[in-house]
Amino acid sequence: MATAGLYFFEGLSLVDITATGVIRGNDNELKRDQQRNWETVIQCIGLRTQPQLIERPVMIESELDRFEFGDFYSGVHRVWHWLWTIEADGVYDLAGKPLGGLLKDFEQVPIVTGLEETARFMLPIFYPYGTIKNIYFRQINPNGS
Repeated sequence: MATAGLYFFEGLSLVDITATGVIRGNDNELKRDQQRNWETVIQCIGLRTQPQLIERPVMIESELDRFEFGDFYSGVHRVWHWLWTIEADGVYDLAGKPLGGLLKDFEQVPIVTGLEETARFMLPIFYPYGTIKNIYFRQINPNGS
């Protein structure tokens, strides 16, 4: 798969964004709600550009001191991690603020809670800033250099 001309990003979330593929019906409301949160993520990362090569989120359970979540959260929690690419450099940036537009697009977006997340949220929203930050993003170099 060619990756020339692509820009790589990773997202990390304390919100359960498990991609279950359940898109209708009430047979399994848990899986449907997890998918709803994932669909919300896909919609938000696509507000400014067309995301490509989207990898489904992987859940890991880890001590939060190695992550950049808000101070409201500590200890061992479940974290969802995913990757995606875009073709346009700087599309998520705001003047003087790398990824500022992406952060703004996620600010106070409603989420479904009470799923398989271990963190408890003050409000049922994505929040990418400060003490209650429960989601964040980084641009990454796929070559590791």
